Amino acid sequence: MDKLDFYIEYNLEVEMVGDEFRQEADRRLRALTDDRNDMIGAAVALENLTKVESPYLYQVRIALYKRPNNVTVVEKGPDPIATLKNALDALERKVHENREKRSEAHTRKSDQLDNIVDDLSPQEILATYMKDTDPTVLIGEGRTKIANRLMVKNGLSQEGAYFAADKILQAAQENRNRTK
Repeated sequence: MDKLDFYIEYNLEVEMVGDEFRQEADRRLRALTDDRNDMIGAAVALENLTKVESPYLYQVRIALYKRPNNVTVVEKGPDPIATLKNALDALERKVHENREKRSEAHTRKSDQLDNIVDDLSPQEILATYMKDTDPTVLIGEGRTKIANRLMVKNGLSQEGAYFAADKILQAAQENRNRTK
């Protein structure tokens, strides 16, 4: 994702905060987008909850627009910058936890698919993943192209996809030999 595509909207109801507030929010939020394309923007709000001269109580609310689910945090404190930093810390924890859960779920799914592939014969693997494809076409595509398709389209791990591609090519060769 291009950093310019990530937008940040501010709603700052407290006039005394300077550029430091926006710069800190901008720097930390954009750092979360490094090498990722799951976030499109954020909204940062700051308000004075007491509405009196002293003592101050500020609330920072950050909504991060992220796939598959948005993430929101709310922090309260006596200093706007410190409250912002606490909110950003909490947001970073939530984002990292969410990414870990998604990664673990993907790994479990991939492992389950790989176990299924291990238990099937070459003809069953061919019928499962490429049943309507001409054996000659499969043989022409080769192992790498078939494995890539299995990883992208069917969620197999690299190891499982190459194993399945070998079996698919074996079954395709057997089918082609039978039709000759």
